[in-house]
Amino acid sequence: MGPRERRELISILGGGAAALAAALVMTLARSLDQVRTVPERLLEWLLLFVPLDIFEGGIQRFGFEAKRYALFATILVVLLALGALGAYALRRGEPPVRLVGLGGVLWLATMVVLMPLTGAGFFATGLLGGTWATLLAYLAAGLAYGGTLAAARGFLDEPDPLTLPATDLGALLTRRSAVGALGGSFAALAIATFAARRGPQYGMTRVVVLDPQEPLPSGGIDPPAPHPPGATTTPAGTAQAVTGPTEPAQPAAAAAQPTPSAADAPNVVPPPARPTATPTVVRAARALARDKDGAVLAAARKPGELAELITPPGAHYVVSKNPVADPELRAEDWRLVVDGEVSRSIQLDLKSLRNLPAVEVTKTLECISNFVTKCELAPFGCDLMSTARWRGARLSDVIGLAGGLRPGVVALAAIGADEYTTALPIDVAMAPDTLLVYEMNGEPVPIEHGFPVRVLVPGRYGLKNAKWVVALRPMRREFVDWYGQRSWSKTGIVRTMTRIDTPAPGAALTPGDQRIAGVAYAGDRGIAKVEYSADGGKSWQVAELVEKPVGTDSWVRWFGKFTIHPGAQLTLVSRATDGSGALQEEPFSLPQPDGGAGWHSVEVHSA
Repeated sequence: MGPRERRELISILGGGAAALAAALVMTLARSLDQVRTVPERLLEWLLLFVPLDIFEGGIQRFGFEAKRYALFATILVVLLALGALGAYALRRGEPPVRLVGLGGVLWLATMVVLMPLTGAGFFATGLLGGTWATLLAYLAAGLAYGGTLAAARGFLDEPDPLTLPATDLGALLTRRSAVGALGGSFAALAIATFAARRGPQYGMTRVVVLDPQEPLPSGGIDPPAPHPPGATTTPAGTAQAVTGPTEPAQPAAAAAQPTPSAADAPNVVPPPARPTATPTVVRAARALARDKDGAVLAAARKPGELAELITPPGAHYVVSKNPVADPELRAEDWRLVVDGEVSRSIQLDLKSLRNLPAVEVTKTLECISNFVTKCELAPFGCDLMSTARWRGARLSDVIGLAGGLRPGVVALAAIGADEYTTALPIDVAMAPDTLLVYEMNGEPVPIEHGFPVRVLVPGRYGLKNAKWVVALRPMRREFVDWYGQRSWSKTGIVRTMTRIDTPAPGAALTPGDQRIAGVAYAGDRGIAKVEYSADGGKSWQVAELVEKPVGTDSWVRWFGKFTIHPGAQLTLVSRATDGSGALQEEPFSLPQPDGGAGWHSVEVHSA
């Protein structure tokens, strides 16, 4: 191999090694510190420009693998770009210091261009509680990239630069540049991990709510150390003490209790004398089984089986925008920030949220991507909906802790730890049945469903029920949220639907009388009537309910009877009328952008 070919090969290998080194550091930061990688950010930004029909077509064609394939493609493009850039710099014979500086330039470009584009703000200042971890993790990746290029630079001039005498100034600079950059990368990653482990530090008023109520459910919950008697506040006017009301229907109130003491401990006021239970705090949540890419997991239901009234643990559908991993938040570190157009910005911990007056509801959640007929068009079919019992605090009570809304507020943004955002009209956000829930079916909300806290909004598709919530931000302007930026429904109001669960599509039935059953849902409008047809919609019968509705915003289960004669083939159809008297829409439509529509039908035949 001639000198030119050797130089070309080393340049290509060096550029590829530098790209892989940066990718390795980002992978470690993702695993250790939950810092999202460059390909993840790029993918979310690029999806803004993908037409909805192409997006939905990809999901229908590739199913659970669609986001995985898109992410793999983005990772490959980023690696090829970094490798090509590094090879070009090596081919030009750039000195080691400049090669290390190239990694710094890439870090700076990421902080100034990519982060604002993806909603994280300049130098990640828009992130809640994760700014330093993100800054340092990305810096570690840049230094690893530049350090690996500097190490490769030594091979361009000498067969084995590590054997050169220390008096060779060029080799010495090369080694020092490489070792210094790689050592700096390790140090930056270590500090980023330390910053991530410290938990959120928001530098604003901390609110503590002391209103112990009935004993909390078990399941990942252990009693913490009690509040120290006589705890003190931060300097005057910076801390809030809260005692909750004795009646759940009353809003919580906050009052400042300044005292002259100092150390980052909030003021605590004892609750009124009455029977109390020891306050408890969630330490961990039981994880449910996930699909292999964690993006879409249909509710577990056997074909031809009527859905259970309350979806069992582990069978509830899961949808996440995150193709790599969801946030895994520690209960003891979690804080909810309330800022924006409120009287005062505050932060609230999980124990205080649990001590607010609790509300329990039974609610159905349905993904906006759910099909309500022609279920065979998507791998998840018509099973992206489930029902659970939820327990939490009113969102309006939490806003009350911040002193209430300022005049002119029109919208509220709920922000997740994965940078997901959802916009709610302020009247919806402040409604008494809009909740911040921390329990699901009597246990802590599982990680896949938003541990430790998620939003629960009546009558809205799942895209409005943000998970892993870390901030609430009232605004005086309309806010376009994560799905709104991608041209999905801005309101997310559930459309009336019915589904035939039994018999299964294509079932061979014994001639004679047969049973038909399924579910119907219309959000908080409720279901007034369900009808079914055994002749393709020519005639209709009114179905009976299996049981009374268990909530104002939950599905109902219905059933009826029909007769099938020997040799017959029937088309079973269902439809519902909601509580306002509006009949379910008949024409079929795909879920994008406002949710699926159509009358569900099933073909069966005589055995």
